[in-house]
Amino acid sequence: MFLIGCNTNNASKTEIVQKHRDIIVDVSESIVDIKTEILLGSSHLYITDNFLIVAEISPKNDKCIHLFNKNSFEYLSSTGIIGRGPGEITNLGRIGIDENNKILWVVDHGKKVMHKFPLDSILANNNFKPTSCLNMNEELLLVDFGFLNDSIVLGRALHPLSHSTFDMTMTKLNVNTNEIERFGYENPECSGKKTIATFSLSVENNFYVNCYDECDLLTICDLDGNVKHNVYGPGWNDKDQDKKAYYFGSDIFNGKIVAAYIGYLEFVFKGNITRGAAPSTLIVFEKDGRYLKTINTGYEFERFCIDEENKRIIAYFIDREEPLGYFNIPVE
Repeated sequence: MFLIGCNTNNASKTEIVQKHRDIIVDVSESIVDIKTEILLGSSHLYITDNFLIVAEISPKNDKCIHLFNKNSFEYLSSTGIIGRGPGEITNLGRIGIDENNKILWVVDHGKKVMHKFPLDSILANNNFKPTSCLNMNEELLLVDFGFLNDSIVLGRALHPLSHSTFDMTMTKLNVNTNEIERFGYENPECSGKKTIATFSLSVENNFYVNCYDECDLLTICDLDGNVKHNVYGPGWNDKDQDKKAYYFGSDIFNGKIVAAYIGYLEFVFKGNITRGAAPSTLIVFEKDGRYLKTINTGYEFERFCIDEENKRIIAYFIDREEPLGYFNIPVE
């Protein structure tokens, strides 16, 4: 593989190597706390329509999905009843949002299904339980995904290799027929653990991106699955790469990629406590892979989402008194 230069931003090249990312914007003094009337555990965050959706990975109460007004952060409703009964959730995974039909497709890893939650039903019934779901394919377990159109989902899936090992791969799922298949480009330099990545999709801008956890790589593809750019960061082929964590989620704003980035040891040791590393920075790229800037939040966070309309980033922080907070996206 021929890599161009040491820090090339040539948009015509597929392979882009960036050794230096040193345009730093500090927002640590600008974070605004979001105070909620419910206690929230570790959560995924999503924006759809006028809603901020907080999906608790570690629920504190009997429901795990909470809806807020994204403009005022007023609490609206909760859904996703925890339990093993029909329509209940045992182990919450990611949520894929069908924006056109206003439907949340909620992965339950315990039951290996995707529950269908229409937004109208959630808002009309505090005790709503979905009656419609898709059984997940155990050979390709969809993990992180987005809707290409009303019926087609693109995303990353776990592919079990044995009882204790797996890799990840891009897939395409038809939610009408429940047929899933491998799809699109996979970087040939990545295998095993190094295939673990998070996924973001922009239909409007005709691309999707995979940000890799175990190697310093970001891959940008068109919606047909063809690679457009492989972006290699300063940790690519680092001698300690196998001990480090890199990307930790991404989102797309105004055609730009915003990716949470760690770049140091994947485990943090404090006394007798060991935990996974968490990011405190976000890296902003153009859709052609060019590096734009690094946003330093000053605090570790687990997940984030972007509110395009209000031009702000909302994050779930792990070292602030109020875990939910937001800051305005720094001007270009």
